Amino acid sequence: MTAPGYRHDLAPVVASAQRVAGLLAARHRGDAEGARQLMDGFDGEQDLARGALLVAELSLGLLQRESGQSLDQCVHDLCLHLEQALTAPPH
Repeated sequence: MTAPGYRHDLAPVVASAQRVAGLLAARHRGDAEGARQLMDGFDGEQDLARGALLVAELSLGLLQRESGQSLDQCVHDLCLHLEQALTAPPH
């Protein structure tokens, strides 16, 4: 695949990832209306999933680079936090 074709195919995924990042930021600051508007901007579940996967991959890569841990260790730590979220008492 040529670079222009690759960029063309990747552009919608990047746009979805940017919406996912915006959605996360809106939720973090308590902006329910902004989060709802961003959720409504996705073109179905697959669009949301592709964007979320790209955000997750990039976030784990940033964590790996900053922490010096292997990607496998970063994923392991993330899984532990996810498990703890299931057992933690609600705020």
